[in-house]
Amino acid sequence: MRYLCRAQLLSLLLLPLLKARLSVPAHPIPKIFLPLMISTWNYTDANREAWTVLRQGPRRTRQAVIQGCLHCQNSNSCGRLLGGHSAPDSSGGITLEAALIDGANMDYGAVAGMAGIRNAIGVAHDVLRYTNHSLLVGEAAARFAEAMGHKKEVHSLSTTLDVLLPWLLGKCQPNFWRNVRPLANDSCGTFSPLPQEQHQREMRQEYPIEPGHHDQVGFLALDTEGHLHAASLSSGARFRIPGRVGDAAVPGAGIYADNQVGGALATGDGDVLMRFLPALLAVEALRAGQSPASAAEAVMRRLLRHHTEFNGGLVVVSRGGVYSAACAGLDEFQFVVSGESSGRSMRRVEGIKCLDRHEVVTGGPRGNFYVVPKKIWAAGGEDVLVQRVEKITLNEGVDSREFEEEYVEDKAAEIDVDEGEKAEEVRSLLDESPGDLLLHQLGLAPPFPFRFPFIYF
Repeated sequence: MRYLCRAQLLSLLLLPLLKARLSVPAHPIPKIFLPLMISTWNYTDANREAWTVLRQGPRRTRQAVIQGCLHCQNSNSCGRLLGGHSAPDSSGGITLEAALIDGANMDYGAVAGMAGIRNAIGVAHDVLRYTNHSLLVGEAAARFAEAMGHKKEVHSLSTTLDVLLPWLLGKCQPNFWRNVRPLANDSCGTFSPLPQEQHQREMRQEYPIEPGHHDQVGFLALDTEGHLHAASLSSGARFRIPGRVGDAAVPGAGIYADNQVGGALATGDGDVLMRFLPALLAVEALRAGQSPASAAEAVMRRLLRHHTEFNGGLVVVSRGGVYSAACAGLDEFQFVVSGESSGRSMRRVEGIKCLDRHEVVTGGPRGNFYVVPKKIWAAGGEDVLVQRVEKITLNEGVDSREFEEEYVEDKAAEIDVDEGEKAEEVRSLLDESPGDLLLHQLGLAPPFPFRFPFIYF
């Protein structure tokens, strides 16, 4: 047996350490320490305003997140939608919503659908402080605000019309109606419901998110004593149906915080966020022992499994100040982080690349989605439990045959169908199912035999 000399042994032990030392970048990214201020999107001015309050000392987290929201609602530094009265509903109405949560005792206050009152976050704070309720909505919320001393304001009609008129002239596209007559994708209404037997499970439209012009912003503050507050502010989805409540006002949808474990901010397609409460899910994932990174990704994947069209992002922060984020449907999701580093204040915009939907759902590239609402049995060789693709939406410029070959064939089980009885059995099964046939959508047509692609459930 060959023995190593002392020099050889030392070289073997030290070589990995030397390599690791050499691999350290010349200018490593500085670590940010508590206190910590995080806000969604690239709104550095609002984050700075909130940070200025937070760094004054412990127990300033509530005032800090409120200050961030105030800056957005009183200026245009957070985009035209939040500060410029340019996110009307389909009737031209301007309403705001806001929420505030205290991670120490889970106190929560929110308002939604409130018209004529600019200081939405202030009213949400009053709901938290002066009532036993969590959420006030509509005209009653505005009356409550006036009783609390908030002044009623008249919004700029010209700014609203600049946004609303082009939409009306464009046949009110996009909108949030479905299963109505006349067809929602070619009309402004007035709409009436279709009979139940005529309903179709149509794919939800992607909620457009234009960089720099967002209708919702969230703030999360964590101080050196572990106190957490989170707040959100929103002007609502443009051209929404009047009366709609958004995610910014719903506990766990846009914000959540618990001093024991951490907090989260979610933003994006609010109607999806309200169905899953991603901020709450992320905080509970932290409670279960997951890291902020794994919690954020797990929640985002859960959303995408049910809503492939979802656009938005999620930031998760542990009670110790470790943070991470995940997103979907965007080229990049940005958020602003302020904190202490080497005894000095530091602020930076961080951006992450979004999850690849190919890894989460069966389907094509971003923007092309399957709607697979129903299981059927198909005959061919042996019986296989499958799902029929009811509808496929293709991006412009994508040939349907190329789409089939590139995105369907590799993810589908092909079933050989022979002439005669089995072919007719498959044909009858498909004919009995509502909706468009896959082969019609892809430009494939009988006669049999043919190879019919199915998507496994």
